[in-house]
Amino acid sequence: MKAYAVRCSASGRVWVGASPNLHAARNSTWFLLRHGDHRDAALQADWRTFGEHAFFFDVLETLAADVAPVLVPELLKEKRRDWAARLGAGVLL
Repeated sequence: MKAYAVRCSASGRVWVGASPNLHAARNSTWFLLRHGDHRDAALQADWRTFGEHAFFFDVLETLAADVAPVLVPELLKEKRRDWAARLGAGVLL
C-alpha cells in the first residue's frame, strides 16, 4: 500500500498515484503508455514526446502494515491528494 510518483525527467512533470499493489500499478501504467492508451493526456503526450527512458516510477510513502483493510481505499485517496498538492503534480486515477 503505497503512494507513488511517475516523473518525466525531460519535462519536469510529475503525476501521483496510490495503490495497494505497487507492482501492478507500475505495470499497468507502463502498459497503457506503451500502447498509447493512458487516460491522462498530458502524461501520454510526454511519453510520446520524450520516450520511456525519460520516465521514472518512485515510491513516495508506504502505509503502515497494521492499517485496517476497510480504511485502505480512503487512505490511499488521501495520500494521493496530499502528495499531488505537495509536489504540484497531476493525479493518476
